[in-house]
Amino acid sequence: MPITDKMYRYACSILKNKALAQDVVQECLLKIWKNRMKLSEINNVESWAMRITRNQCYDWVKINRFSLETNRATARDDGPKREPVETDETAVMEDRKQWLQQIINALPKKQKEIYHLREVEELSYQDIAETLSLNLSEVKVTLHRTRQKIRSTIEKIDAYGLAN
Repeated sequence: MPITDKMYRYACSILKNKALAQDVVQECLLKIWKNRMKLSEINNVESWAMRITRNQCYDWVKINRFSLETNRATARDDGPKREPVETDETAVMEDRKQWLQQIINALPKKQKEIYHLREVEELSYQDIAETLSLNLSEVKVTLHRTRQKIRSTIEKIDAYGLAN
């Protein structure tokens, strides 16, 4: 299924654990397979699959909240070891990437989800609205405000070297 990679990336963005995201996507694919006779009735299968992924992730989080926090802490400790920085330019770019990731992680859940679906998964505004059960204007306004917030924070970092 071509949507599987998007479902996996979306699950990873919510769960922050690759193995768990694979398990959740497998469960989603099973749900889709069980409902395959209804696929012709669904207007946008991609949005439907992404909504199933989102719901499955949050169901898992509700049931296993303590386990998820433990997995996140472990995943941070077991991350790949970085090579030494070779140039000043590389160090600056690496630093900017880390700041950007911190800024995105600090966003409220709704903003983070909408931003991820648009910028990483490249879903249309309409698909995002269907996936998250929001109206189209709410998606557009939230994404605009999220981008402004990210831009403003980056400008503060560039100007002062700090993120507030």
